[in-house]
Amino acid sequence: MTKAVAANKLRAMRASKTTFALIEYAEAEKKLTGIPVTYENVYPGSIYMHKILKAYHYVKTSEDIPKSKKPSILERFANVDDVPLKTAKVTTLEGMAREFAKLSEYLDRQRIKANPPVNDKAYIERSEFTITDLYNDLMSRIEWSLFRYMALLHTFGFDALPYYSTVLDYSYYVHERRKFRRCKYMFCLNMFAIEGDNLRDAKSKRVDSRFCCDACRKASHDANKRFKRTGSYLPIEYYAPIYGESVDDRYRLHEETQPSYKVETEIMKKKPMFKVKLKNESYEHGEMVKYKTLAEAKQAQIIAEKVDKIAVYRQIIRRTNPYISEGQ
Repeated sequence: MTKAVAANKLRAMRASKTTFALIEYAEAEKKLTGIPVTYENVYPGSIYMHKILKAYHYVKTSEDIPKSKKPSILERFANVDDVPLKTAKVTTLEGMAREFAKLSEYLDRQRIKANPPVNDKAYIERSEFTITDLYNDLMSRIEWSLFRYMALLHTFGFDALPYYSTVLDYSYYVHERRKFRRCKYMFCLNMFAIEGDNLRDAKSKRVDSRFCCDACRKASHDANKRFKRTGSYLPIEYYAPIYGESVDDRYRLHEETQPSYKVETEIMKKKPMFKVKLKNESYEHGEMVKYKTLAEAKQAQIIAEKVDKIAVYRQIIRRTNPYISEGQ
């Protein structure tokens, strides 16, 4: 490339509306003048020439990551660790970039907080026992009574007709449904009992109760106060993005980077890849059973199916009436 062509290219870059990096201008001037590209030439008179961060590790080249044939002068700053970047002084380029990024995130949060969403149906805090769960429990009892009667009818014939009175119908559903009430907290889908003799044998609350628990009552009061203060019932953390620094901090607390051979060694040892201790899960209505092997779990499933009344009656009906298909 002749000097005239290089000069025309440099002139076109400066006249173009496209924004070029300073390093690109320096490389174009090198072809024109022959002056080597250095950090001082790219950023002349900059106060960051001697204070810019350096990388604490290097990239190990391989076939997948080949070494660059034309390494840039900024390549040695490309692998700085996250923690030094986070704690970099404002007098460094990385420190200034971090502060500008934080300012941008702060402005985005303020923009969203200025016009927040009032409510969102996707945000739910509690849903342990919903109206759908109650419906499934009631229909299971109705179905069980119907299967029981059909099994008796196919087994004993017309002698089982007096047992038709034991079949539950829609009136049973209405009667049992009135014993439960939906929690009035907008972010809770739980149903709670207001009569003692209920389907779940749960402890009943007062008839005029509005919330399933004290936590929902306090949360409803806080949501109303939040609406008066911010114009939204939702917590700010739900609709406003979390700062990037906070996300990185949470990531570093629970995960760490290890060489691939160490990861593969741990996998071969069948050891867990995390150091966080899991808490034992607790359930209000029952206990979760854990099995050591898959065979033990399958055996427990077979035993559970033997004591399932609906499954037993379903098998009796299918044996006595071949016209009933499996899907009906």
